Amino acid sequence: MDLAFRMTPRTQRIAFFTFACLALAATAWWALRTADLSIEAQRNVVPVSTMWGLHACVIAIFAGLGGAALPLYRILGRRRALTALALVILGFFACDLAPRTYRIFFDEHLYMQIGQTIAHTGRAEGANYARAEYGQFEMYSAWTNKQPNGLPYLLSWIYRTVGVSDRSSHFLNPALTGLGAAALYLGLSLAPWVLPAGAALAAALLFIFTPLVLWWGNTVAVEPSAAATVTLAFMAACAHARLRDRESAQGIPASALFLAGTVGLAVYFRPESLLIFPLVAAVLWSTEDRFIEDLSAWGACVLATALALPNLMHLWSMRTEDWGANDGRRFATEFIAKNFKSNAGYFFTSEWFPLAGTLLAAAAALWLLVKNRAALLTLGLWFLLSWGIFVMFYAGGYHYGASSRYAVVSCAPVAAFMGIGAAALFAQLRRWPIFLTAAAAAGLINWTASAHYVPTVSREAAEALADVDYIGRLAPTLPEGALVISPDPCVWLLKGINSTQFFSIESMVRGSLRELVNQYPGGIYLHWSFWHTAEPAIAQQSAQLLAEVNATPLTRMTSQAFKLGLYRIDTPEGLARFGGSEPAANRRDSDLDKLFARFRAQVPPLPAPIPPATAAPPK
Repeated sequence: MDLAFRMTPRTQRIAFFTFACLALAATAWWALRTADLSIEAQRNVVPVSTMWGLHACVIAIFAGLGGAALPLYRILGRRRALTALALVILGFFACDLAPRTYRIFFDEHLYMQIGQTIAHTGRAEGANYARAEYGQFEMYSAWTNKQPNGLPYLLSWIYRTVGVSDRSSHFLNPALTGLGAAALYLGLSLAPWVLPAGAALAAALLFIFTPLVLWWGNTVAVEPSAAATVTLAFMAACAHARLRDRESAQGIPASALFLAGTVGLAVYFRPESLLIFPLVAAVLWSTEDRFIEDLSAWGACVLATALALPNLMHLWSMRTEDWGANDGRRFATEFIAKNFKSNAGYFFTSEWFPLAGTLLAAAAALWLLVKNRAALLTLGLWFLLSWGIFVMFYAGGYHYGASSRYAVVSCAPVAAFMGIGAAALFAQLRRWPIFLTAAAAAGLINWTASAHYVPTVSREAAEALADVDYIGRLAPTLPEGALVISPDPCVWLLKGINSTQFFSIESMVRGSLRELVNQYPGGIYLHWSFWHTAEPAIAQQSAQLLAEVNATPLTRMTSQAFKLGLYRIDTPEGLARFGGSEPAANRRDSDLDKLFARFRAQVPPLPAPIPPATAAPPK
């Protein structure tokens, strides 16, 4: 007989808790040993350890879901399961209301390129210098990125399956938008809270059609995936709470394993996703006062901590990075006033978010205050954690242009409030169809008017987008075996073009250019990019090289006030100045053109032909 059937539920819970503690002890020992290494050594370890942590999270999710799927299906029923599937599909296609584009330069391409590296090498690293030809990838100079690697990890599985392309990269966020909506619907359906009828479905639909969710959902930004994975963890917490034994308050190990995997996975997407731990605790407490007695829940917390430790070590190895803060202050109270003005104004100015949504959320808060304060505290905590953390972040204000993406992280709890408010108002107004219809029409008008920016690309970073489009047009025209020197090698590598940062190859360019040409017979090119206009130091360095080699312009264009171009630098002047010694391969007597010219010169000329005798004319 199978061991699982011979073990009593209590024995299963003890075994699961013991396993979780052993896993935490092992990973904690590893983390302490790794923390004693130098920063450089740590950054050499985390590209591999991060992958092991993510693999373990995925295995835990599928294993736990496999054990809990049947009891959950019995609770939810076919109708809710099909509704969740429909929400996934709706969320995926709804994102096409926004243009498929890039909005953060060049972070999205960096995530994609790290996913490309993971797919080929299994290491979570960015490439300063790599070959990317014939569908293969070879890393020459790698670096460890400071951001968590959850999004590149998911992208890597897509790349392994269908290859690297803009289309395959843009598949992920729309799919996760639909998955996040379905998770919110199932979570609210499973949570043993008193909620108005239809609140879960309304929340999921309002999440999908939140304007910023759509606007960022058709990009490769990390925020939609961060919102979706946290919402999935919320659903797992609600599922574990629903499957607990009402008499003993003990949960089942399968749902606890699913919960641990989703919580562990969520922390790999954004640094503040670590705040998922207090949210899960609030969900478990709000659904059962005796949650502290649930051994399986404690096992889930312990195991989730073990699964998250590789990501914590990754963040620890990056502690010396300033994350873009010039003075090194990433979080400070001095940022609160300005950020709070824009981030709270988000709900009232109708610039990014409809005022109708704010009114629905306020109505939900009042309804929950009377009907279910535990749910109000839980959803309120979720909102405060996911929205409030950015108020203290130096670049967390939505007024910083592309920083509006941070609002996506809090869209799920906001949608939960809106759905509850919409369902409560519908229950009150359904007896007066005139008022119900008028309120619905007014809300729809306000919602549509506030979503006017969804079908737009926006002026933000238009020059950088033009540079990406420029590379997309040029890459297919370059000969095989070309190498492009660029401040953004990630964009070229994603197009299957060998590329490098200048500093990674400067010594060879200035000392052994002939050898470099031997390695890349398609030519050596310098990409005059967006960053050359934005960063004078880069421009001066590159312009000096172009002048020294008398570079040949392949193509040029202008975007706004930014100049873009591609120059060939393996010119005769460049080879004469920086060529170095002739590579041995070039000294071999086997070149077709050289051999043909030499032997043609050695062939003796044919003798002049003797003119034929002229016959005498007949008499």
